[in-house]
Amino acid sequence: MSGKRYHTKGINVIEVNSARDAHARTVHARLPVNQQPQQQQQDFTREQLPIPSRSVYPRPSATTPRHICNNPNNPPCARCGTTIIPSPRATLPLEDCPSVTIDNWTISTRKRPILNSQEFENWESNKLKGLTLPEMIFGNNYVRVENTRDNWTLEFNALDALKHVKLEDSGIRVAYSQKWIDSKQEKHRKNLPEGASFDIEESSLKIAHHYDWTYTTKYKGTESGTSRLQRDDEAKLPIDKLSRPDNILFYDDMILFEDELADNGISMLNVKIRVMDERLLILSRFFLRVDDVLIRVIDTRVCIEFQENKVLREFKEHEGAYKDIILRHRSSHSHDPKAALRDSNWVVQNTPLVSRQCESLAF
Repeated sequence: MSGKRYHTKGINVIEVNSARDAHARTVHARLPVNQQPQQQQQDFTREQLPIPSRSVYPRPSATTPRHICNNPNNPPCARCGTTIIPSPRATLPLEDCPSVTIDNWTISTRKRPILNSQEFENWESNKLKGLTLPEMIFGNNYVRVENTRDNWTLEFNALDALKHVKLEDSGIRVAYSQKWIDSKQEKHRKNLPEGASFDIEESSLKIAHHYDWTYTTKYKGTESGTSRLQRDDEAKLPIDKLSRPDNILFYDDMILFEDELADNGISMLNVKIRVMDERLLILSRFFLRVDDVLIRVIDTRVCIEFQENKVLREFKEHEGAYKDIILRHRSSHSHDPKAALRDSNWVVQNTPLVSRQCESLAF
């Protein structure tokens, strides 16, 4: 800790400069290179070591960035070129709309708060009739990729995702449903007159779901344009290329909708995107956990090669019994057997694969 000691009458006073110096260095580092002063003047004390004017690590070679940031509210980092998300500028209404362009590809996202009461009512009454909506809907969020040369677009949004929820009974019941049925049957049995026959089915207990209450959606994104992705199950994602430590120029992560299923689990649709210099990857993941019943994960991955102008979309469904999956975790983490169920990546690795499809498109 650096500082100056002042001897005065009464209490001795120490002026500490470490926090000020750290703040000054942080502000200085955030300035663009062309706006940084050539020489930085500082008053150093005996305990404080001077800060070198340049980094001891070699700076990367100056190359012209391939991407263009389209929104000035989300500028590129002056050092690494990564688009700054969320925006360093606060705006009202709360909205973040970063966008970048690489060659003939434009990538954009938008984040806004959950639907307000008027928007929620409009969705329930007009846009999604017959569906009781999830608790939280980020209806104004989206992830969009557009090929401006060939007029092709792929977008992920909450409205189109919820349109894929079936308006029929899913057949899934919560863990305590049988106990509830048994109690209804017992109550009905006690109210029968003597000698009357007892015949009651589950359907007569008025258990009716006019929609899939788990909000399971096999949404692969909204595709528009003259070209269309074609089925190609032989195609595979370029894992070797996607695993490279390439500099990430653009990254965003957002929730489209979420519901806690009346405290019986979780149902959530999440979308992530990362853009590198040569390609991008989108992961849309629907995650469903019905406590003590089942676990279901539906993944849609989209990989786009910019130079080749090639799109690859992989669709996977994972599903397994709740008790079978949690047993795989209890063997090594007995202190908190349900901890891993909050990690969707671990769940996917330990849940059986039900189906896989792949599609491709080349321009």
